[in-house]
Amino acid sequence: MIPAEGVGTPSLDSMLKNKLPALGIDLGGTKLSAAVVQDFKVISEPRTVPTPHGSENIVSAIVELIQAFQKDHVLAGAGIATAGVVDPDTGNILGSTGNLPGWSGTPLKTLIESRTMLPIRVDNDANAAAYGDALAMGMADKECVIGVTLGTGIGTGIIINGKVFRGSHFAAAEGGHIRVNLGNKRFCTCGLFDCWEEYGSGRGLVATTKELLPGVTSAQSELANHVEFLTTRMITAAADNGDIIAQKGLNIWHEHLAVGIASLEHFMDPECFIISGGLSSVVNFDLLRELVIDRCMPRYAENVKIFHSQLGIYAGIIGAAHEVLTHITKQTA
Repeated sequence: MIPAEGVGTPSLDSMLKNKLPALGIDLGGTKLSAAVVQDFKVISEPRTVPTPHGSENIVSAIVELIQAFQKDHVLAGAGIATAGVVDPDTGNILGSTGNLPGWSGTPLKTLIESRTMLPIRVDNDANAAAYGDALAMGMADKECVIGVTLGTGIGTGIIINGKVFRGSHFAAAEGGHIRVNLGNKRFCTCGLFDCWEEYGSGRGLVATTKELLPGVTSAQSELANHVEFLTTRMITAAADNGDIIAQKGLNIWHEHLAVGIASLEHFMDPECFIISGGLSSVVNFDLLRELVIDRCMPRYAENVKIFHSQLGIYAGIIGAAHEVLTHITKQTA
């Protein structure tokens, strides 16, 4: 830790000379997490608080987190990874889903900078995770790398020649909203039906397993008495205990996950996929590779590479921190 003499902002030159760390912040629909990052490592105790309701309360919570870390660290800046469509140049939130109601239109960079006096960089959470993973794994110079973040939903980020691909309106790579079913079976928080994240995410795993439980007794599955309050943790624990229903749910979930990855493989022909997020620890990577290969044309199948993130659950935090450090470096170049 670098003790701070007081809250303030060092000059850009001193930030680079002293190789100051940055704060990475990961804002999701249920929790707000932050940690100090240096050289792709978390060097502080992470802090997590519940995500408040309403944009003003979220902004205040972010400011409070930053100020808390500033008491013990001199920071070069703070990078914020958030759900939603982001203009990284202005730091404005251009669009959001039901995970963060009222978030759209928030001038986040301006609001946070004015209250913390720190350089702020804002990006989509999946973009930040993909960027951090590509850098950490030495893949940033590759033609194309795709990051897939697995959690309550699915986020994707595309890195092309070391840069985040954003599209014409900053909304590219919303892979979680590829439609994977035509039956209007599952309603997505985005307002559409049958998006990939309703099948291949944590929410999807729960929904798939619930569909297997009607008529199943507690003697057949320990999940039978928990249908209403079923969680991914319950399912994975039951599967580890040999529960056949839980294991079947996980197998189907892997198939759903493979459908989306195979689609992205055909569309982008990436060097590799990097899987991150809290649910990535549940993935059987050997099984997933087989399922993806089975769904690809031969030319694509022979090039399928799927890796587990080296940054784990901190991919978004570390990626966001390195985005602000990269931005500061460019400003002084």
